[in-house]
Amino acid sequence: MNDWTNGYVSDIEYLPGFYVEQTPAHMDVACLLRGIEPPVEEGAPFAYCELGCGVGETALTIAAANPQSSVWGFDFNPAHIARGRALADAGGVGNIRLEEASFEDLADGGYAGLPMFDYIALHGVWSWVSTENRGHIVRFAARYLKPGGLLYVTYNALPRWTSSMPMQRLVSLTASLDNDRSDRRVLRGLDMARAFSAAGADMISIDMLDRLDTERADGTAYLSHEYLNAHWAPCYQIDVARDLAEAKLSFAATANLFENYPDLSMTAEQRSLVEGFPEVYAETARDFFLVRSFRRDIYMRGARPIAPRRLEQRLAARGLCLVVPPSEIKLAVKVPVGEAALNESFYRPALDALVARPMTIGELRSLPEADGSSATEREVLGMLIGSRQAMALPNAVTEEGVASVRRYNRAHLRICADEARAVCALAAAGLGSGITVRLFEMLAYEVLVDGAEPEADAVTTAIHALLQERGDRLRNGGVPIEDDAQALRVIRENVEMIIAVALPMWRRVGAI
Repeated sequence: MNDWTNGYVSDIEYLPGFYVEQTPAHMDVACLLRGIEPPVEEGAPFAYCELGCGVGETALTIAAANPQSSVWGFDFNPAHIARGRALADAGGVGNIRLEEASFEDLADGGYAGLPMFDYIALHGVWSWVSTENRGHIVRFAARYLKPGGLLYVTYNALPRWTSSMPMQRLVSLTASLDNDRSDRRVLRGLDMARAFSAAGADMISIDMLDRLDTERADGTAYLSHEYLNAHWAPCYQIDVARDLAEAKLSFAATANLFENYPDLSMTAEQRSLVEGFPEVYAETARDFFLVRSFRRDIYMRGARPIAPRRLEQRLAARGLCLVVPPSEIKLAVKVPVGEAALNESFYRPALDALVARPMTIGELRSLPEADGSSATEREVLGMLIGSRQAMALPNAVTEEGVASVRRYNRAHLRICADEARAVCALAAAGLGSGITVRLFEMLAYEVLVDGAEPEADAVTTAIHALLQERGDRLRNGGVPIEDDAQALRVIRENVEMIIAVALPMWRRVGAI
């Protein structure tokens, strides 16, 4: 029998998820931080492709939030594509194509009608597929990525993964002893690894096993896909760069924005050592200091530096929107070397101004009450987006764009409710991306879109009725709340904050 999986776990589906780092809006910000031209002008239509798209949640969010753009997603698992297509149909997302195809077929031009892409993204693929399939990915990029286009790739990074490699091999070997379902086999493998550690196998990382207990509690689909693929292989950055160079791709930036600032990611002594290496080796040298076992890298097919004056103008014109409640604004932010303190004379009034409305970086630096000379445009962009307090607003919020995301978000939330998910992403037309929301926000969005008045009593009553209709109950410490009066109090406490803070932000970013 032909093994179409090529050693990849396929008996259980990959977990759905939205990853903001692989959206064009986020990749463009990373390019600007490095002084490199993004593939397209801000707000212009683009062609985007995700290889190994899973059930397509990120690709669908991008498509819904950018209705004038063209989005493609490919996965070799037909169950993934069937789920993604069902959501696209239910959400009325007409600018996406989700297709079942192997990397080899795509690289050989076996799928007719593909455009040249401005962006190609692959998340959770590179470290988990065979050397042959990595070669197919490179050939696909060489064939279909435009000059000046970006490729986003994530992978398990060495040397940080080194201490956990013996554990993965033992888990994989144990799981290979029977033909049971992958999620059950991976648990037996993890139990065996813990038993080996207890018996004195000190090369088995007990710290890693302890961290994985959280994943066991949340479900085992992730664990199976992470540890049981036959070609699992963490990589040094230099080796990934050499492979991608075959497609004329060169490293442009990391999607973890703070890592693009040497002084935020390394000590002075570490920077001095890294600077002694040729530029092509610098990223790999940094990995010996940074605590990162997972890299999110952006490569470009022909980087074009932006002239300093033009870059300053582009950054000043970049719009930002606050995406955290005012109560969660922080001037002390976590960075790779520990904590950085944002300059209060500029960032306090700037963040206060963003509470009221989105503003460009130029407007923020021109505020009479803010010391604009204390923060450059590049710093403002990186600090506010890197700390996840703000997001870029590349698109105008139009009626068409909001209608697109409303249809998609409503359909997506229905599916999330059926699957008992407590976290998902709302597509937002102004962001060209998505924002993460949790259970009460998900419920509030549903009833608001269905016509509830944006007022606390009305939304509370509508959410309670929706939960009753579905036969769902809120929980307190894992125990269902049976008393309706108590459930209504809990709902109302959350709804008041949503009406006051989340709803205005959703409107500003074009999510509702």
